[in-house]
Amino acid sequence: MIENNASSLFLLNQLGDLHFEYGGLENLPEVMAVMEHSFSKTYGESWNNNQCRSMLCLPGTRLLLTRIDGDLSGFAISRAIASEEELLMIAVTPEYRKIGIATALLQQITLRARKENVEVIFLEVRSDNPAQSLYQQLGFEKIGVRAAYYTGSDEAKYDANTFRKLLKNNN
Repeated sequence: MIENNASSLFLLNQLGDLHFEYGGLENLPEVMAVMEHSFSKTYGESWNNNQCRSMLCLPGTRLLLTRIDGDLSGFAISRAIASEEELLMIAVTPEYRKIGIATALLQQITLRARKENVEVIFLEVRSDNPAQSLYQQLGFEKIGVRAAYYTGSDEAKYDANTFRKLLKNNN
């Protein structure tokens, strides 16, 4: 079930059907295209093809894709180990932003994690990234800062905030 505010759901319904699917290395070209258009090179947040390929080959790593009318609208990469999961990457194509796709991706990850008895989900995000408000709305709490976590295109360093969402005995 996708929970979101009414205006975002209306927009999703106007665009067409939102479908979820799990992917793999065969989806790497289209994932890389979304990544290329989703992240500014300024901050050093995006992955290159080899980094993405390497991560997708690790045990417990999952690639969740969203499609609207067949077009890739976003993706999330997460990795589960024992009772923990980490959201490694999430991106929505610019033309599909602000309509609830990132929310839907995070909710799907959370639903699956609960079914698999994951107790906590972690993520890191650049300290001035506006996505933090979305994470907080979805129950993630800031638990720390990683100084100079990202290295930008000009070698500038950017901090990352660490968030977690407790799932065990938590709705």
